[in-house]
Amino acid sequence: MKAYGICPASCGEFVQGILDENKEYLCSYAVNMYSTVKVEEKLKNIDIGPKKSRRAIEKVFEKFNLPVKETKNISLNICSNIPIGKGMASSTADIGATIKATLCLIDKSLTNEEISVLAAEIEPTDSIFIEEGNVFNPLNGKVKKNLGNITNSRVVVLEPNRTLDTIELRKISNYNELKLKNADITKEAFRLLEQGIKNNDLTMVGNACTMSSLANESIVKKQYLREIIEISKQYGAYGVNIAHSGTVVGILIDQFMNDIRLIEMLTEKKINLAYNNIYTLDIVHGGIRGEKDGIHKKSYEDRRKKL
Repeated sequence: MKAYGICPASCGEFVQGILDENKEYLCSYAVNMYSTVKVEEKLKNIDIGPKKSRRAIEKVFEKFNLPVKETKNISLNICSNIPIGKGMASSTADIGATIKATLCLIDKSLTNEEISVLAAEIEPTDSIFIEEGNVFNPLNGKVKKNLGNITNSRVVVLEPNRTLDTIELRKISNYNELKLKNADITKEAFRLLEQGIKNNDLTMVGNACTMSSLANESIVKKQYLREIIEISKQYGAYGVNIAHSGTVVGILIDQFMNDIRLIEMLTEKKINLAYNNIYTLDIVHGGIRGEKDGIHKKSYEDRRKKL
């Protein structure tokens, strides 16, 4: 039997930082790049594939009290067009899609909120597993508050060659101290974001993004960020967001704006020398989907007895 899971990427976060009780929260958003995972029962040991995704299979088995040793007989195939190490949730999407595919394989179900909590046990995660935008704790995978979704929006993605390891970033000795210094700015940015999403006001959403992006400069600087913000203002874009623990930058536009002209303006100012890959993506709803290959009357527990 085969089963599949698919999860979107993100282009960083609208806002991220310390909010209540000195805890870190974020609101990421999904874009139309995807990780698609296929898992399949085998008669032999085929314990290969990325460690985090293999661990995701094991986590699902542990959740439902199935023998973890049997995960070695599940093949794992990941097909993804999400850039790695750029802050676009490549490993998060792989983990989420793997969990969903494994659930389909063993005829079990978890909500996307429950999947987020499970994924956070493997590594810090983000809110793309949830259908609507939300204020989200990346360390425990829990949703603090649902916000909704913006519509008719796109993002011009500025992707550099440089990568950044999220886990290593969090090991910086003064990471939390630097985040705390930005707490007041972060709270205001989240307030603007909530109002902007509620009213589908892209200007307000963009202002929240730009505010959070500039605050993060004290932690991880983005090349030419202020120049990118100035160009986006000259063009009439809504705002600039970043991957707070990655390297990509996004410029928020709507579906009617001429993204080609904006990319030309960035190129004229030589921004492409630092961000060598500039392209446009749609902003989409989050969430993970899964399906089985064929109709199977018996449960996984019944099938595995015959293996």
